[in-house]
Amino acid sequence: MGTQKETMLEEMKTRLDEKKVFSSGKERAPLFGWPWQNLSNFKYLLYGPLLAEFIYSRIYGKKHSEYSWCLHILILSSLRGLVHQLWSSYNNMLFLNRNHRLSEKGIDFDQIDKEWHWDNFILLEAFVASIILLINPSISNLPIWKTSGITACIIFHVGLSEPLYYWLHRLLLHSPSFFQQYHWLHHSSQVNHPFTAGHATLLEHLLLCVIMGVPLVGTALIGQGSVILFYGYVLIFDFLRCMGHSNIEVVPHHIFHTMPMLKYLIYTPTYYYLHHKDMKTNFCLFMPLFDVLGKTMNEISWDLHRKISSKEGKKAKAPEFVFLAHAVDIISSMHVPFVFRSCSSLPFASNIL
Repeated sequence: MGTQKETMLEEMKTRLDEKKVFSSGKERAPLFGWPWQNLSNFKYLLYGPLLAEFIYSRIYGKKHSEYSWCLHILILSSLRGLVHQLWSSYNNMLFLNRNHRLSEKGIDFDQIDKEWHWDNFILLEAFVASIILLINPSISNLPIWKTSGITACIIFHVGLSEPLYYWLHRLLLHSPSFFQQYHWLHHSSQVNHPFTAGHATLLEHLLLCVIMGVPLVGTALIGQGSVILFYGYVLIFDFLRCMGHSNIEVVPHHIFHTMPMLKYLIYTPTYYYLHHKDMKTNFCLFMPLFDVLGKTMNEISWDLHRKISSKEGKKAKAPEFVFLAHAVDIISSMHVPFVFRSCSSLPFASNIL
């Protein structure tokens, strides 16, 4: 019976892997594109006013609270980019994780082009945070650490952010009209990748700002906020989103055998992979509990997770050929897949001649 079940799971995984996802939809809906999309990589100059304000405040000796938030936003934006880059690097280290890949397909250049500006949301949320702090400067006067804030933040997240995201995702984002106008873009990525987490429209990321902002603003307004809490919540939020969109299963199945309740409190890459293949299930943000309550959990979620995560020690399929290459210099070494995808997806060109 066990062998038969394993065979059925393998066949189902193969069918899911071969299943096509939405590759196109409407692109002229309001708030579909980004205001700076024509700036290309020059969009990073939009961080300039934050840096200028910080430098100006330092030169002219303004109070610490008047400029520190500019520096915090710049540092946090950089750390968020680093979290995504580290996940991207690990996702592409096939020599470490080949046995735990969810999809055997590789990412094509079309998907790389579509996800090229995956970090637009970081710039957007930096602007949103700046506006909130300019409107209510008192929020920036936070202590470095406040232990009681952790409990308040968890309550806001579990009680408001999780259910709000679940119902928005299920009823709004996947409604026929909204999906055809907006959410198809996120699902157009054929293979999950950490950068896919940021590949969505402006309107969707504005909604995500609300989801992520509720615990932060709520905790600050009741006097329980702190600088470390802000950093920690945002970076953990990004970490879990990258994990869910990874093409590598990183959560060992034996954890759920040891602590069965944990499977309702944290999702896995396999769990979210099933959402991208079967878009009628697994709508939660991070906690499958809400899919259980809403009766939208995919029935093979945990069986497939166990099958994929228990491949440790099994031999992966040997490639038909191996192309051995060696780096000539530092620049050429940057083209390996697990460094920068924006570099490895472009042909190497020497400037010597």
